[in-house]
Amino acid sequence: MRWALVEDLTRLSGRGTLATEGKVTSMARAFGQRWGELRPGDHIGFIYEDVGELTSFAVSFIKDGLARGERCVYLDDELGPAEVTEALVKGGVDANRALDRGTLVMSSPREYFALPPFEPSRVIELMRTRVTEAVSRGFSGLRIAGEMTWTLHEGIRDDALVEYESLLDKALGSGLLTMACMYRRDRFPAAVLQRLVRSHAKVVAGDHVYLSLSALFQTLARSDLQGLVQSAGERRVRQGDFYFLQGDRATEVYMLTSGEVKLVRADPNGRNVILRIIAPAEPFGERALFGGPTRLSSAQALVDSRALVWDAPTILHVMMNHPAVSLDAVRLMEDRLEQERIRFQDLATAPVERRLARLLLRLAQSMGRKTPQGMDIELSLSGQDLAELTSATPSTVSRILAEWRRSDIVDARRERISILNPERVGAIAGVSGDERPSA
Repeated sequence: MRWALVEDLTRLSGRGTLATEGKVTSMARAFGQRWGELRPGDHIGFIYEDVGELTSFAVSFIKDGLARGERCVYLDDELGPAEVTEALVKGGVDANRALDRGTLVMSSPREYFALPPFEPSRVIELMRTRVTEAVSRGFSGLRIAGEMTWTLHEGIRDDALVEYESLLDKALGSGLLTMACMYRRDRFPAAVLQRLVRSHAKVVAGDHVYLSLSALFQTLARSDLQGLVQSAGERRVRQGDFYFLQGDRATEVYMLTSGEVKLVRADPNGRNVILRIIAPAEPFGERALFGGPTRLSSAQALVDSRALVWDAPTILHVMMNHPAVSLDAVRLMEDRLEQERIRFQDLATAPVERRLARLLLRLAQSMGRKTPQGMDIELSLSGQDLAELTSATPSTVSRILAEWRRSDIVDARRERISILNPERVGAIAGVSGDERPSA
């Protein structure tokens, strides 16, 4: 299950939001209240807007690690060692004493990772060595807060960065290494941040960050995004419950910020077909924008989920005042129609095995994580769900998955699907090499 700390600094009251007396102080307080949800071995993706947000998060993250008896390392870039030390002192940490004792370490990423070269597997092995060293010196573990803007200076490829983040999850499995990878939103491509949001088990970001990564609102300026956040409601739905049901009036538009949601359509005989899976930073329920009076499908949470919600007139007003958003809405609908066209073509021409392989490749491309064994897709999909996604019977899907498991092609479990042989899955799907998720 994915977890997200979503605190937007511009919302002053209500719906679980944060009142700001000063960005650094208030943000530190908010994070401090949530550190009880942090566990040793967590891998956090933090997306921030400016140095103030970065400082607030870093102080709370390091302060919590010191209290747990961990060795804490800060990998600097935008913030220098002196600035981090000063911020920690203001946060109540005796930073100079911690530095003298080796409890706190300030380092550049180039020095700490012995760069160049940047090879994800080599860096991960080096981090394991650092963990062993920290434990041998009596620390309860190692905690690293790393600014990721250094990857831009070093010319790290986007795919290498995504691979590093995916492999990092495996390195954290022992619970002795806790890591926060901190990304400045305006420095990284939206596609990279989308993959990071969907692949990190725990994400810290403001609501406006999710909006900025969406296909619908990515062209809006930050001030407009913040205004849109202020006008939003919040809806949290438990696993198995619904945001809306097929046949309900279509009056609201949603933006998912955590969890996963499936859109399900039932035929008159009660048979279900899953139209698609909604991931964080994706809008859904947009039919309300185009005059559709009722919902054509139901939106059910696969896990505990959270979404922002607006009434349709609010979003229509934004579209009228920002023509680029209207164009993005048209492109979004065009993309939805193309997905349906491909789906119907597959139903008409492709056997179930090919349809299932193509489904897994699509899921891997949008939210998969690279592992030493292949690709992991962390979705709570049952055999029935996979059958509904491919318009097949559960028994047929179960038989295919059992054959693939015996052949070490795919290992499908309730909370995770592992593509063990992406090349073989790509061959079954009938796609070219550049369409396959690389392992």
